[in-house]
Amino acid sequence: MRSAAIARYVLIAGFAWGTLTHAVDWWQFGWWPYRFGPPLANAFWNALVLLDAVTVALLLRRDLRGGVVLAAAVMIADVTANVYAWQVMGFERFAVGVAFQAAFLGYVAGAAPLLWRERRAAERRNQERR
Repeated sequence: MRSAAIARYVLIAGFAWGTLTHAVDWWQFGWWPYRFGPPLANAFWNALVLLDAVTVALLLRRDLRGGVVLAAAVMIADVTANVYAWQVMGFERFAVGVAFQAAFLGYVAGAAPLLWRERRAAERRNQERR
């Protein structure tokens, strides 16, 4: 149970950081903060403010399955988009960010089974209390 709580807090911190960084980009540069990228990429990167925040909210309210599924989906999409921007569109400055995001995606994938099991254990505890 303790390791599941730690894993959940690490995910919350990671997605809170993502929310913050994209929100700061909006604040500083407006609704089109990534002028170097095409409209679809900008729309996705801007959507990460909401997607990351919803992931945090789900994990904070202990909706572990919803939070884990959304966390995995967001990170897969984010790494994919940023690898595309780096390798296909030639934005070299994405290289370092992709490495960190891929590592965090690995953490999400590794934490998912732990959190999924914790959800089942919590359900069992709640049923025993009734």
